[in-house]
Amino acid sequence: MKKRLLSGLLCGTLTMSLLGGTAIPVLADDDQTITMWTVFTGSDGDILREIVKDYNESNEDGIKVDIDIMDGSTLQAKLPTAISTNTAPDFVLMGIEYIYQYANNDMIIPLDDFWEKTGLDESNYLENVVDKSKVDGTLYGVPMQYNLQYLYYNKDLFEEAGLDPEQPPTTMEELAEDAKKLTNPDKNQYGIGFPTDYASYCEYLWSNGGDVVSEDGKENNLNSEANIKTLEWIQDLVLNENVSPQGLKAADADTMFQSGQLAMYTSGPWNINGLKQLGVNFGITAIPSGSDGAYAPEGGCAYMIPKSVNDSKKDAIYKWMAYWLSDDVLKEWSTRNGFPVWSNSLLEDEDIKSDEILTDVSNASKIGRNWHLNLDWGSQIDQNVMQPMMEQILSGTDVSEALQTASDTLDGIIAEK
Repeated sequence: MKKRLLSGLLCGTLTMSLLGGTAIPVLADDDQTITMWTVFTGSDGDILREIVKDYNESNEDGIKVDIDIMDGSTLQAKLPTAISTNTAPDFVLMGIEYIYQYANNDMIIPLDDFWEKTGLDESNYLENVVDKSKVDGTLYGVPMQYNLQYLYYNKDLFEEAGLDPEQPPTTMEELAEDAKKLTNPDKNQYGIGFPTDYASYCEYLWSNGGDVVSEDGKENNLNSEANIKTLEWIQDLVLNENVSPQGLKAADADTMFQSGQLAMYTSGPWNINGLKQLGVNFGITAIPSGSDGAYAPEGGCAYMIPKSVNDSKKDAIYKWMAYWLSDDVLKEWSTRNGFPVWSNSLLEDEDIKSDEILTDVSNASKIGRNWHLNLDWGSQIDQNVMQPMMEQILSGTDVSEALQTASDTLDGIIAEK
């Protein structure tokens, strides 16, 4: 397999790609240290540092990756100025939601020669993941990780409620019925969590044919009959069926799920390892489907190269990126962090196939859908439209009224763009 032959190259034992003979030149002494800014401030940052350290000590090209971790707001405050003043790091690792913004403002460079230069087979990686690092068909980022929202469920609580712990709900109807069966007021136990500060709820809207905004950001699709129906369904489950705590916050949902007070909730893969360490008997599955299908908002991170970077650094950066895309490194990242596998060859790895959680989150990657990733102002939709709307709906405000208010706000945001 191509990836197997590449492993020698990635450890620095070869300077020619074994996948087509493309040469990546041996680096001059002054090109061997490359600087990277990133935002991995949690335990995943510790793992990232370990992988960087291993690479620095093992590659025979003498490449040294110098990593600087900071919070996201700090990086976004510093990076544009650093690029304009030629003081930017050699490359950055940040959310794919920033690719359009930086590419359209001519602040990062195209990376279309990455596959040829490294000899990596682009088709070995899930197309929907790679495409999220492209702008109008041009590659501006090399994917580092991918994630969706998933449905977590407590297997012990399922069994206690007479439900099959190996058969989580696959439709919205089943989700609602299971949530009712899993709710037990005597134990302060709820079937599902609907947090007021969860920013989108778009997966529920999409599942029944609704939407929020067109992909180009020009059309407001929020105030629709499909959305009214879905949001009334959620409101009824919370306020009338009492399957979710009222006024629930996302952080409290995490805590309640960990303690067995919440049987199901929606979250990303970053909670997997913590739940394992706590010994929670949980499962994770794709978001259930509605009348129009199953969807989940997708996200991830990618490596990008600022425009101000000296071309002499590019070969070293590409070698690090190729090292990251090796099955060994992607496997370590997924198994230690719980993020889905998005390499076709790694999906066939026996360790991955035998890991129930990783298999489930990786299979769920097929239903990913763009949630304003290509809009510079996407965060305004979350903060100024969706979150206030859901707070009102989950506190009892008439759905049509709350939807109209949110739609008016979205109209104002679109008009300013």
